[in-house]
Amino acid sequence: MKVDFKKIMVEINFEGDLVEVDTRKELANALYQTTSDIGLADFAREIYYSDGEVEVPEEYIEPILNISASRFIVPVQKALSDKLK
Repeated sequence: MKVDFKKIMVEINFEGDLVEVDTRKELANALYQTTSDIGLADFAREIYYSDGEVEVPEEYIEPILNISASRFIVPVQKALSDKLK
């Protein structure tokens, strides 16, 4: 699956208003700082420097969601989850 982490649409209120959020740097740094998986750390670098869609390996989806749960507020977590599932 391809995801553009620069253009994550986040619902900011209960009325359903959306804002485009660039999650690349914060997500990539969170992955890099908390993973013990060298492959995921390398993928974090790919996210950090991406300027468009990146191919997300299936095995990295769950770790990305778990790590993002500790770093992002709920609306961003939900938007990432929706994008990756």
